[in-house]
Amino acid sequence: MRTKLFILFAVFFGLFSTSAQNTADCAEKLSIFAELAKTKNYGEETYQHLQYLRKNCPTTGSAIYFYGERVINFRIDNAKSPADKEKEVRDFLLLQEEYLKHFPDKAKSIDVKKAMALFENNSGNPEEVYQLLDKAFKNDRAEFKNAKALYVYFEIFVNDFEANKKGIQLQDVFNKYDLISDKIDEEQKEVSEALDILIQKEEAGTELNDKEKRAKENNQINLDAFETIRTSMDAKIAQLATCERLIPFLGGSFEEKKGDAEWLKRAADRLDKKGCSSDPLFSKISDALHALNPTAESAYNLGVSFYTKKNTAKALEYFNQAADLQKDNTKKANVYYTIARNIYGSSNKVQAKTYLEKALAAKPSFGEAYVFLAQLYANSANDCGNDPFEKRAIYWLAASTARKAGTANGNAAAASYDKLAPTKTEIFNSGRAGQTISFKCWVGRSVTVPNL
Repeated sequence: MRTKLFILFAVFFGLFSTSAQNTADCAEKLSIFAELAKTKNYGEETYQHLQYLRKNCPTTGSAIYFYGERVINFRIDNAKSPADKEKEVRDFLLLQEEYLKHFPDKAKSIDVKKAMALFENNSGNPEEVYQLLDKAFKNDRAEFKNAKALYVYFEIFVNDFEANKKGIQLQDVFNKYDLISDKIDEEQKEVSEALDILIQKEEAGTELNDKEKRAKENNQINLDAFETIRTSMDAKIAQLATCERLIPFLGGSFEEKKGDAEWLKRAADRLDKKGCSSDPLFSKISDALHALNPTAESAYNLGVSFYTKKNTAKALEYFNQAADLQKDNTKKANVYYTIARNIYGSSNKVQAKTYLEKALAAKPSFGEAYVFLAQLYANSANDCGNDPFEKRAIYWLAASTARKAGTANGNAAAASYDKLAPTKTEIFNSGRAGQTISFKCWVGRSVTVPNL
């Protein structure tokens, strides 16, 4: 009996020692692999470490898969033939599946990553890409945050409709557009709110730390990306949803759907975006929606309806009502911007400025509002200032305002205004470097002449 117990203990101890040794070896291998990857050494040595870890130590750490993506992407980018690239792309997909298997709590957006690896490397086929994106959108919508992937998802669906595949109808395209557009709204709101907090902190005079500066820059990039995707989606659907096609299509469903608030909202929004709001159907739908369920959206649609009829007083009444009812700050800001741009515009700069400031109070990251306000300032060069130097000094105010937009459009506008402002030679000759110039016209702002 003692002999048997001794043998059993020896076997157990041996297994334990082997397991401990394997764990130590795996940890060492992962440490070496991670250090190589951190220095962007994605060559053959690093790849062999990755393959060893995948085979022998798959659960040692999620860093295997985090850095593994970079290594395999490097191999995809440097593949010597289409066949080699295809092999590496498929290995990338396999790596994602392994990640999900061993670290299900950490693996995010796996199907989106797989789909975009296929799409961006011309691998697989559109149907394979679509099925992965469709699965991700339906099963993991919260983590579907890739703007480009959202567009690819929509584009493939529209292409199938145009090719008469899968029995897809025009209404199906609209439904898909609405679903993806809602997702873009959600992502833009989340990013915009985070950006607004940072902008408000800066405007309060608190300097952002390095982490916050990176967050601000990334949020601005993401906002631009989602706006670009929305514009691309609108352009795609614009070819399908002309007023000539939309009006009879929606008009034919009105009687059946006039009690469906969601359908009425979507229909009114679609007609408005396509520039069909002058058609009587838009008024008909807007009236039905407001009577059924008075909301910020229904009030806004009635504002649009009256605006197209050139009844600006009623339009303003409903637009203000829409802004008052609106709980979403981004949408509230858009209503105020619509009033500034369409009701007042350049003909009443004072009121336009008032509503632009309301828009920016609701959404400090509203780039378009800054750009339009800058344009109003620039257009007043001949109306403000006591002499030619002061009149052109307003371009400094226009440039700084446009630059606050933080967008490519805003930066381009700022650059053009800078060119119209007084030159260094003119500043020197004026003797006004460092002085403050106040604009006592409608602008009510001031600028400091740059020091030389």
